[in-house]
Amino acid sequence: MRQSIRDEVMKLTSRLAQRCHQSVADDHSALIARYARLDTACHAFDAFTGCRPVEDSDIFETLSQRRREIADVLAHANLEAFEREAAPGLYLAIPYFYWCSDIQPIWLVNRTHEPCTYVRRACYAFASADDGVDEYRTASSAFADGIAAGAVIQPAEKLQIDDYSMRVDGDFVSVRRVILVVNGERGEYFVSISKLAGYLTCQHLNGLHELKSVQSVQGERPATF
Repeated sequence: MRQSIRDEVMKLTSRLAQRCHQSVADDHSALIARYARLDTACHAFDAFTGCRPVEDSDIFETLSQRRREIADVLAHANLEAFEREAAPGLYLAIPYFYWCSDIQPIWLVNRTHEPCTYVRRACYAFASADDGVDEYRTASSAFADGIAAGAVIQPAEKLQIDDYSMRVDGDFVSVRRVILVVNGERGEYFVSISKLAGYLTCQHLNGLHELKSVQSVQGERPATF
């Protein structure tokens, strides 16, 4: 049994490394191996759900918390590595790794050669439900969120403009819109993000969702906001 568990951990370590950016797999190999051991231990504890002694319930939480902390490190390291290789453009970027924390940042990433200024955002999200369609809308601005002082994003820099809940938002497809000032011109940009921040069906995007220009609004508020 000990050998079979060791083999499973080794296989999982290899699979996880293959799903990481190569630089992350190289630089964080020990962390990936540790994650694999913790993940295997958590799954072993899961098998005893309902018949674990109450006195030992804290052990699973401790293991899962450590797994979650490592997952967050790997999620952010992967995103940053893929950001550095992204084609020129403006992106909404969301980190993710298996069993990472529920709440993750939504970054506005500037991969152009010019600074841009973030003004405001809006989101329409929807998902199929038994009785139709579940949906919700949110909106805010740099001033309302208290980030106006840092709203100018220089090339190769990023700004956190929102949070993303893997547990809640991850069940929805979301259309996210932002108002930016680029080259002195105010414009609306949008992107559609599939479930689980796109990692469920669009893994090739690696958490980077390129914004597309809708129109130049030249100081007028678009109808979608």
